[in-house]
Amino acid sequence: MIILFWGSALFVFAFLLHLMLWKIRVPKRQTKAILQIFLAVLFIGIIILWNMPNDSVLWQIALPVGLLEYIHIVLFFISLKLAYMITYSAIEADSPSLVIMMAIANAEPKGLEKKDFDELMTDDKLVKPRIKDILLNKMAEIVGDKYVLTPKGAVFVGIFIIYRKIMKISRKGG
Repeated sequence: MIILFWGSALFVFAFLLHLMLWKIRVPKRQTKAILQIFLAVLFIGIIILWNMPNDSVLWQIALPVGLLEYIHIVLFFISLKLAYMITYSAIEADSPSLVIMMAIANAEPKGLEKKDFDELMTDDKLVKPRIKDILLNKMAEIVGDKYVLTPKGAVFVGIFIIYRKIMKISRKGG
């Protein structure tokens, strides 16, 4: 119960801090900012808990005792943080499928004419925002007139290539 409570409490505090900061100003590199906020809260939170007297009780929950409980709290918190970051990246930018579904939904009840759909769904709406995000997150860079993967981008792509090989999935796909 101690690990669940303190790991969750630190996560909720980091999440609320993230929401407050986003109300002030949304950063350009949102995922990096979330990572920094959550790691700072974890680091500061663990230091505060570690330095509290061992017999202290906060909110009627005992403090962690021993290094093993702190390690478990850190692992639990990091698991929550990674799950949140993955979820947030899906919310941060509209996927092409979501853009298409929203366009069709907004055309109800009469539906969306194919001609109007073709005019609406262009590279400006579907592809260019993703390229901008890739460049902003330094996964690729423009060298001359070409897009080139950075080492960070190569590692990212490599993870998916390895996963697809393990799962025996074709390299082609969306």
